[in-house]
Amino acid sequence: MLPTPMKQWDASKIKQFNQQSPEALLCDEATLFAFSQDFGRVMQSQPAAVYQPHSIEAIQNLIRFAQNEQLPLTIRGNGLSQGGQSLPLPGGVTLSMQQFDKPGEFTGDSIWMEANASWTSLLEQTLPALKAPHVLPYNCNLAVAGVLSVGGVGASSFKYGTINSHVKGLEVIDGLGELQRVDYRSPLFDACLSGQGRCGVITKAEIALRTVQPLVKTFCLVYNEQDKWFKDLEKLKTKADYLELFCSPAIQGAKPIGDKRQPVAEWLYALHCSFEFTEQSPELTDLVADLHYWKLLQAYEESIGSYYLRHNSRFVMMKSLGQWDLLHPWYECFVPTKVLQTHLEAILQSLPLHYANLVHIVPISRPNANFLMFPKEDSVCSFMILHPGIPQLFKDSCLQAVEELDKRFLQLGGKRYLSGYMGKAVGGEYWSTHFAEYYKAWMDVKKQYDPAGIFCSLLHPK
Repeated sequence: MLPTPMKQWDASKIKQFNQQSPEALLCDEATLFAFSQDFGRVMQSQPAAVYQPHSIEAIQNLIRFAQNEQLPLTIRGNGLSQGGQSLPLPGGVTLSMQQFDKPGEFTGDSIWMEANASWTSLLEQTLPALKAPHVLPYNCNLAVAGVLSVGGVGASSFKYGTINSHVKGLEVIDGLGELQRVDYRSPLFDACLSGQGRCGVITKAEIALRTVQPLVKTFCLVYNEQDKWFKDLEKLKTKADYLELFCSPAIQGAKPIGDKRQPVAEWLYALHCSFEFTEQSPELTDLVADLHYWKLLQAYEESIGSYYLRHNSRFVMMKSLGQWDLLHPWYECFVPTKVLQTHLEAILQSLPLHYANLVHIVPISRPNANFLMFPKEDSVCSFMILHPGIPQLFKDSCLQAVEELDKRFLQLGGKRYLSGYMGKAVGGEYWSTHFAEYYKAWMDVKKQYDPAGIFCSLLHPK
């Protein structure tokens, strides 16, 4: 069993650290409250203190002190997790990486970025040269290291897999306070990609880039038959540069359930296919023949930079309407495509519409890398519910929906994507099942790079 920190950061330990550190731990009430919850807002855990270092040396100093004293640390970027991934254990210190937000060396084929730099700031450096990452997250305001610690999926994942499949190098401080620059040949590299912050602090990452064209044209297709939707998806995979799929309920009234009424919906299936171009605007019929959509809702052109930031308006609206401050028990699960083809219709009908107001389906080219676990099938999709904000009144029913989805998908070979809300029963048995034959390696790298077990969180207490 991994060693578990036996001590907590009490007032004496905080004072002891501050006496020998040029950068003090923060213990004021406002700071502690701000770091006591993540974006999910389902779980709360107030740290004993927060550390916001400005240098590599300051991080090393904190880690070495915690390692010597057997004290817990939790790494946090922007805190946009939903299941306690960035929340501390009781008596733990939160290591905030907010100051590490600068772009680094741009060579043309890759760019180094500090841990808490956003993907938007990366694009600001690379798009003038018509270079971009192979895959970008839907929210480009996320921190680079935060995405890499879970995996990262996007609209080009059907071609290029996950974001962390295109990392060339990492700069990491391990659990002994040692700064290392590593690539795919190092076990520490794999331990940090999709590693949930359990083995070290990513301070910089080198992201591989590809050449892109300056313009994008998107065709918004709507289907009322699921089979045609899936068949056209396979055709478009060979031609499109980006694909986004949605299931959306069209409310058709309500039916009586006991002494209440429940909304009734007809589900529609959307497929947004996007194509890069330079001069000649493409036409869908010239690109792909014999599609069977119900309606072509619209087609539009924009710059590639505008396309990459297309979801920003949604986030602005969430903040304007107060939804950003509500609950976000988001659900994300990798599922064999054949399972969705068989069960999706029944699953959609079973979901409460106040939770599943939109369901995202992301086809993924299955990579073979690090600790991001996928179903043992060649064709895989991510099933995602990313509700803009759940009022407290609907919390219990939404969490129940998450549990029901897990019961269905995990029995059918699904693997949870470890960014969202993970539910209540997440312990040793859960992880041994999740990682299966990789579980021993998952535990061994923790022992190797964090022998004192100082890196932990509510989701990963050891």
